[in-house]
Amino acid sequence: MAHSALDLPSAAAAEGEAPVTPHNNQDECDSTKETQVDGKIDEADDVADAREPEQKKHKPLSTPTNAQPSSPSTTDLQALTWDGDHCGDHVRLSNKTNTMETCILDPEQWNCVLASQAASTFRVRLDNVGRGGDLWVGYCKKDSFVPNGSTRGRFCQILRASAANVTGDETSHPFEDGDVLTVTHHRANHTILFQKNGQDIGIEYEHVTDEPRYPAVVTNSDRVSMTLL
Repeated sequence: MAHSALDLPSAAAAEGEAPVTPHNNQDECDSTKETQVDGKIDEADDVADAREPEQKKHKPLSTPTNAQPSSPSTTDLQALTWDGDHCGDHVRLSNKTNTMETCILDPEQWNCVLASQAASTFRVRLDNVGRGGDLWVGYCKKDSFVPNGSTRGRFCQILRASAANVTGDETSHPFEDGDVLTVTHHRANHTILFQKNGQDIGIEYEHVTDEPRYPAVVTNSDRVSMTLL
């Protein structure tokens, strides 16, 4: 389920698409504000992505109770900010552009924001997971970004842990305000992995092409607030 041109496995490549949940054997998530059609693969995928990546929910790695949660070293993390030139109409940037916040009155209006540069790993603090709508965080290629339209990429859907019976699935996981999401693109083994508060949550994309990918947020949710760390 990614947004705006996300490489999610459903949704047509039409402009204005809303997020849909990615299915196995599809390159990236597609999102549109239009009707979502599961099972459709974007015919516009370029040759480099012709071999669709596999996405799966794997068993989270167990961590000894006395071990510290794994996290990227400071040398792995880059000084990232949100890019005001690649930002939806209803996204406001603050805190020296480290924090993004949405103000969306129309749930049919998708808004996306891209980081200032590509990164092999990044962390965001979910200051507010928002209300209503959908929220996706992950990677996209720069030329796949559309501020208020279809954004293709590899994403994790952020579910509100406060909602009843929220468990997550192959591309989604429950989060609370204040949780930290870490996303890592392992270019050597062609995977993208997701962690919550330093712990593996079992969401993984495989066979990811070795190209620069940018941290991105896609949402049609109001009051979302997120800070790059």
